[in-house]
Amino acid sequence: MPTILTMQSREAIKMVTDSYVRSAIDYFEVTRARPSSASTLLISDWSRLPFHTTDFGWGEPFISRPVALPEKEVILFLSLGGERKSITVLLGLPVSAVESFQAVLQM
Repeated sequence: MPTILTMQSREAIKMVTDSYVRSAIDYFEVTRARPSSASTLLISDWSRLPFHTTDFGWGEPFISRPVALPEKEVILFLSLGGERKSITVLLGLPVSAVESFQAVLQM
């Protein structure tokens, strides 16, 4: 059974239509403003990006992922390996939330 957070995430994803993205791009091009990420958690699914096919001349990598998160409070979903049978989740949490998160994992 999906959790409330899962359902809210799915609903938010459905709201991001092509016209919504185009409108946002137009707005930021006109205003030159950078969107504020204050009080915002960014969730991005990179699990379908082909990091496993990166080749710098010495063959496919054993593992390949971003060196750092693009923003402070970001969650990235990455596939692991060429077969993509597992997902690695990278969490960018504020320091104030780390202890609470660890406590939840210990439950």
